[in-house]
Amino acid sequence: MMSKSIEFWTNFTAMDPRDAANQARQFEQDGWDGAVMVDSQCMFTDVWTYLALCAQATDRIQLGTGVTNMVTRHPSVTAAAAATLQLISGGRASLGVGRGDSSLAYVGASPQRVNEFEHFLEVTQTYLRGDAVDMADASAMLVGAKVGFDNLAIGSAPEGSRVKWLQQYDMAKVPMEVYATGPKVIAAAARHADNVMMMMTAAPARVAWGVGIVRDAAAEAGRDGIGIGCAMMVVPHDDLQTARDLARPQVASQARFSVMNKRVMGPATPSQTATLLNIADAYDMNRHGSVEGAASAHADAADDDFVDQFAVVGSVDNCVERLIEISELGVDRMSLWLPYARGEVSARSYDLLMTEVLPRVRAA
Repeated sequence: MMSKSIEFWTNFTAMDPRDAANQARQFEQDGWDGAVMVDSQCMFTDVWTYLALCAQATDRIQLGTGVTNMVTRHPSVTAAAAATLQLISGGRASLGVGRGDSSLAYVGASPQRVNEFEHFLEVTQTYLRGDAVDMADASAMLVGAKVGFDNLAIGSAPEGSRVKWLQQYDMAKVPMEVYATGPKVIAAAARHADNVMMMMTAAPARVAWGVGIVRDAAAEAGRDGIGIGCAMMVVPHDDLQTARDLARPQVASQARFSVMNKRVMGPATPSQTATLLNIADAYDMNRHGSVEGAASAHADAADDDFVDQFAVVGSVDNCVERLIEISELGVDRMSLWLPYARGEVSARSYDLLMTEVLPRVRAA
């Protein structure tokens, strides 16, 4: 049985920001501890505007990015945005970051290199604390700008780069969490982040592997109290095949993070390895996140057995058993992702999750 209280978060599925406030209020009423919104500027509307609307419509639920990156915005800009959300929400903000996927792909770039990513984590944490970043370091992170103040009409230049306005307010630092899949990123997150959110899907062996890396890296760095969470698709339904089909597109998208460089990260059976490689070969970024119209090639690559292993789907009893099993692996947060497809089928799944699955898991 679970020995400690676990937070349960979910994802916003209302893509239209005009619907953001209503869904945030509903999530708060339903008892979720937190909810995140994706950040991909070419695919979705602005994440910070969206979350600000959610903050103004709610009083309790935590709100975060799931996820943003530190390339399309300078770390100082991201820190200022997160701190603004912290201010207007009364301390309910969370900054979820990753190396970048569709947000970079749609401007012709690949995910950030791990060593650069780790440095950016350190710099962003410095900004979030209100401390000064070395000006040379801050300017080196700019693209397309002339570095330095030569020939600029300025008498006294700032000695360091910091979010100065933070000093005006008495509020807690925004916690930063890293969404990670590979061992190097998981370890970097354990060294610098407040929380590590593993995109390991719902296979227990993979979650346990990630938890072990977090603990070892944190201990080596002399850190304790690091939050550990995992994100996964959870789709209960009376009909197993319906649940599988509803989860499949997002399962394929999430599983791709385990094979981003065409090498499988983490423990996997031969069958899982083959499916992951098939998803990587077939992945169509033009249909990233798409749930409507013709099925995508990468969703087709995720067969039923793979969906059963990498997501929590099917009967209420099965979902409860799977979630309790994962909760006992050492996580203190579970981010249960909902299907982006909306309709009667997804509504039925959500009803089962809220009225039958989660109450039993929380009571365990």
